[in-house]
Amino acid sequence: MQLVEFALIGAALVLAPSALAAPPSISTHASGAEVTAAEFVSAFNALDRARFDPLFADDVTVFFPSAPFDIRRIEGRTAVLDWFGKFFDAMRERTGKLNIQPADLQVQAYGAMAVITFHLKGGDNLGRRTLVLRRDENVWKIVHLHASAEPLKKPPS
Repeated sequence: MQLVEFALIGAALVLAPSALAAPPSISTHASGAEVTAAEFVSAFNALDRARFDPLFADDVTVFFPSAPFDIRRIEGRTAVLDWFGKFFDAMRERTGKLNIQPADLQVQAYGAMAVITFHLKGGDNLGRRTLVLRRDENVWKIVHLHASAEPLKKPPS
């Protein structure tokens, strides 16, 4: 039942934001959700599980961008953090840290929910990220992460 409720909320946010009681606020000001997103990026770049893991809700779902991750939806905090743990371990051995830099950040706040989107530029792909956050007892937690990458179009030769 909880998945159905989340799907309905997601559909309302994506398909009919005007049907919500209050229109979304697109903000460039720091909000609790935006602070959580900034901590997500900072902890991710540092490969810091102690800071990273608490950012996720127990009922989180994730679509990872591609292999080596499972390309199907990953459900639940334990499974999601297992995948991130494997990735962090591999990156620690390889580079020791990461350097993702979100661009074109947009925050859409809907009361106790927020949608944060941004791009990751670099290489031949444009990374696209969406974080859906929920505020529970004044703490913002990530309830969904969607990560994808699209090849940049090269100009004709």
